[in-house]
Amino acid sequence: MKSSVGHSVPVALYLGLILVPVLFALDRLIFVTGSNPIEAIFRLDEHPLAIEAVQFTFLQATFSAILTLAIGLPIAWWLGRYQWKHIGLIRAALTLPFVTPTVVAAMGFLALINEGGILASIGIDLRNETGIIGSLSSFLGIEHSGHIIALLLAHAWFNLALVIRFVEPKIATLPPRYEEAFRMLPVGTSPSERLLRFWWPMLRTSILSAFVFTFIFSFTSFALVRWLAPEFWTIESLMAIEGGAAGIPGYREDVSLLVLGGATLQGIVLLAALGMAGRWQQKQSYEIELVSEHHARKKIGKPGLLQKVGILSACIFALAPLFLMVISSVRIRDRTTDSYRWSTEAWRYAFDGNLTYASVPDALMNSLFYAIGCLLVSCILGFFVAQTIHSLEEKNRPKIARFIDLLSMLPLALSGVMVGLGVLLGILKVWPALFSWYALPILPHAMLTTPFVVRILLPAMREIDSDYEEAGKILGYNRSQRFFRIKIPLLKPHLVVAAALSMAFSLGEFGASWILLRSGAWDTLPVLVDQLMSRPKYFQLVEPIAMATATVLMCMTFLLFVIAERFRSHQGGGF
Repeated sequence: MKSSVGHSVPVALYLGLILVPVLFALDRLIFVTGSNPIEAIFRLDEHPLAIEAVQFTFLQATFSAILTLAIGLPIAWWLGRYQWKHIGLIRAALTLPFVTPTVVAAMGFLALINEGGILASIGIDLRNETGIIGSLSSFLGIEHSGHIIALLLAHAWFNLALVIRFVEPKIATLPPRYEEAFRMLPVGTSPSERLLRFWWPMLRTSILSAFVFTFIFSFTSFALVRWLAPEFWTIESLMAIEGGAAGIPGYREDVSLLVLGGATLQGIVLLAALGMAGRWQQKQSYEIELVSEHHARKKIGKPGLLQKVGILSACIFALAPLFLMVISSVRIRDRTTDSYRWSTEAWRYAFDGNLTYASVPDALMNSLFYAIGCLLVSCILGFFVAQTIHSLEEKNRPKIARFIDLLSMLPLALSGVMVGLGVLLGILKVWPALFSWYALPILPHAMLTTPFVVRILLPAMREIDSDYEEAGKILGYNRSQRFFRIKIPLLKPHLVVAAALSMAFSLGEFGASWILLRSGAWDTLPVLVDQLMSRPKYFQLVEPIAMATATVLMCMTFLLFVIAERFRSHQGGGF
């Protein structure tokens, strides 16, 4: 009986954290619209921009995924096939974009495409769409094509590491004798035949997994769409902008339908995509484990000039936006003379907070407060949920364990904007006094990060030998002593990784924070960047100040990821 209660309490708390805001929000929206979630999908056309947003969301996510594969597959192929010096540094450089907060990514690409930037200097003006890009827009008849190109490139940049992570290990662990045997067959003499009949079947699972995950992240993109393609709407951006007016009886029913139908449609797409990707990822992990133990690939040799240029270009592509963002924070444009000067003036304004409600130090303290709160909630709750799943597995109750494991992943089907709206419409409409609660953002941040904590700790718990527990009993340790003296020390590297990643995700979270904290003294660093970029640009320091703020955010998150990676090298499992 005591054991059942011990299992049910953390699960109930976790489900309450996730489901209560969402269910309250659904109940309110159903009441206001008089429609169930499925009916609301078919009534989306009652909002003037909804259909356009749905179409653009699917199109940009699909093309972003295709472009990411087009850039990432050759890189993964070269990394997996050839011997590289400093492979760790190469992988680190190519991974940096994916661990970058989306607001930082948006600022980095704005710095890349700005007037006076690298692309503009060679005639590629994606921001103002003059020259080659203007001619292309006229030729294709597509308005704002430069902004679409910038958005697709930014998504490819952000998700490049996914392709490498999924595809390169499969190439690197493929037994050499497989390819050698296929070459001896009549159909294996042609490179195109080998590609179609050998490599595609071997890599199909990895490529499709990379495509789906890239699609998911592009589908729920908000910050990048908001600042790189402001003329276009996605489901995510439209719900974010319009959602504050939802859930009010007798007012803007089209907005309530938009949030209810858009969130339902988005949830269905994300659940289906995550289901497919999870199945493919499980199959890929099994395949790699099956061949890598005894068949580490023999690299075919050192890379040639083409491969070296390709990898160097990829590293430059990965690092250039971040480097240019830092440069843009100290490079000030004089709008009267159209010249540039070097100055730290923007940094002084950023730290003084002259243009915003909160200064960078204030926003940083807010962000750190929310990040520490998120760490405490998500790590404690995630630990006990993972412990519950593991205990059920050990007691031979796999169906219940799998069910709880599935429930723990529900927030992965929710975007930041959806979670923020869930809190806004579900809780704040019921208890308006929570609007004045300083710690409010901890709730959505913990909702979004706890699944990652479970994914980190659960494999680690499975790897702990039961002999340690028995040894503790022999030594006379009680349950709490075994917990603190044996289990916690064994899980320490994994707990540090979970804590660092929780803080990093919280620091960079934008969608939910933007919904709940706009233009106030509680602003976080991502919200402060957005607040600055929303100001009129007649003051020449506005954008450099935003770049300086984004640079501080980048440094904080990178520091946490460095800590996580250092401890990750000492652990065997996890996320």
